[in-house]
Amino acid sequence: MERTPLMSIQPYFVLDSDDFCQRLLFENGISHFYSFSNRTESDITVPVLTDGCSNLLFEYRDGSLRTHFVGSTLEKRTFSVKKDAQYFGVRLTPGCAFSIPGMSAKETVGKVIILDGLDFSREFCSHMGMQTDFESRMKVFLQEFPALCGRGKKSPEKTGLFNQIADIIINHRGMVKVKELEKLSGYTSRYINKIFESEIGFSAKQLCTAVKFQFLLGEMHMGNMESLTAISSEYDFYDQSHFIHEFKELSGKAPSIYTAEISDGNYSSKVRTV
Repeated sequence: MERTPLMSIQPYFVLDSDDFCQRLLFENGISHFYSFSNRTESDITVPVLTDGCSNLLFEYRDGSLRTHFVGSTLEKRTFSVKKDAQYFGVRLTPGCAFSIPGMSAKETVGKVIILDGLDFSREFCSHMGMQTDFESRMKVFLQEFPALCGRGKKSPEKTGLFNQIADIIINHRGMVKVKELEKLSGYTSRYINKIFESEIGFSAKQLCTAVKFQFLLGEMHMGNMESLTAISSEYDFYDQSHFIHEFKELSGKAPSIYTAEISDGNYSSKVRTV
């Protein structure tokens, strides 16, 4: 099954930082590359919304590199963007697994882990630290990341099943119940969730929630929010109240406030695709 492209959105990295640019990929578990900077005189705290994705975020500052692995986000949180720093980021596709030696997948969810000092990633981080522009950073990442990601492979059979079910979830825009996944995959919900816990550290239902929310954000950023009734129906909410309640749970804001921020902040004009 070919996966429907889903580019997860973290809008406040665009709205609250400077010089945001991105390169879309949708290959080899990578959604896109992006970069931004903080040219203010102080650190800024950026809200991070539910996306079901892991990120690698390289912080270039004062001639040194700090490499952050940002584990899958399942609930709103924040990230500190340092003053006078330049960032290069890689967002993995929703559900794409990246393992840290000595840690289970579940232990990485919602965590920020510094990779520079870890044995398995020290050389990789060093090579990334030598790069000075977007193109060279992207090139080195594509050359070296597969080997870093491929060590300690799990069961190919289980990983294949996980990928199959994750594809179903994304192709249904997250609007599929676990009971339906049983029928579509031929496996029990208990076994499906066991595979998900092992591969990414959270349940199939949680991935459905993150994927649905990200597709919904995509609709809102394209201006498809004229009717709350229509979008509530399209995304399988019971009614407008249910939609507003769930959106607040995932973003901390009502849909109307969020769309106003996107509009007032000139979001689309701040994103440069290269």
